Amino acid sequence: MPRAKKQGKRKSLDSDEEEEEATQSQTQSQRKGKGKGPGKRRTHDDDDASQAFQSQKEKLSGAELDRKVAETVRYLLFCDKKKIPIKRADISKNVLREHARSFPQVIEQVKKQLQKVFGISLEEIEGTGKTKSYILIESIDCEEKHGMIDWGSDSPKMSLLMVILSLIFMSENMITEAHLWHTLKKLGLEQKVEHPVFGDPEKMISQEFLRQGYIEKKKIVGGDETSYEYRWGQRAFKETSKRQVLEFMSEIYGTESSVWTSQIKEIEQEEQENMEE
Repeated sequence: MPRAKKQGKRKSLDSDEEEEEATQSQTQSQRKGKGKGPGKRRTHDDDDASQAFQSQKEKLSGAELDRKVAETVRYLLFCDKKKIPIKRADISKNVLREHARSFPQVIEQVKKQLQKVFGISLEEIEGTGKTKSYILIESIDCEEKHGMIDWGSDSPKMSLLMVILSLIFMSENMITEAHLWHTLKKLGLEQKVEHPVFGDPEKMISQEFLRQGYIEKKKIVGGDETSYEYRWGQRAFKETSKRQVLEFMSEIYGTESSVWTSQIKEIEQEEQENMEE
């Protein structure tokens, strides 16, 4: 009988120890759980606060914003003299510099300033490699200028451009390089031959007009010899229209634009689609 009591005592002690261990384990688990919850919330709160602070930091103050807008407007007007699309990366690098993250805020004000003060629209286009670029376009309707922009001393050069755009349009919106030069030869323009007015016409067409975004040059796949084709570039679509180009051609040939039935049909169809959009 005494031995039985000892065993009972041992069992009781073992049971008490197990309960105590379980209680301690549960307490530690609860402490860990309590430590995790608020910590996670604090981390999220800290991240949100950091993002809000960063976003606020990227926005320029009134005086600083005005200064960067003025500098960007001057930079765009200067670069546009060469009519070459201006890369977004160049604006950030040469003008905004340490404020590059504020580009959207600045460019929005720049657009308003150009439109209000100069009557110029800032248009975004897709450059090579899908890089973003910008060009400046006069907002005044070209039709109010008799269908032709006043290019000043560049009028002969731009007249040649209109001829090229017309040839592309009249050739179902694409003309091969060989066909282009065959036609221009009839107008006294030849490859590798200096022209008294245009200088090197090949350089002007395949380099200058190409870089300015008026035309696009693509390699024709297939065939034994390397050949190229020309199409309208993004700037051409922004600065003029197929209807104005057709009127230009009609003036050259001394005819009514209505005689170009297939071209008129294409123009009217595209204008109708634009109205429906």
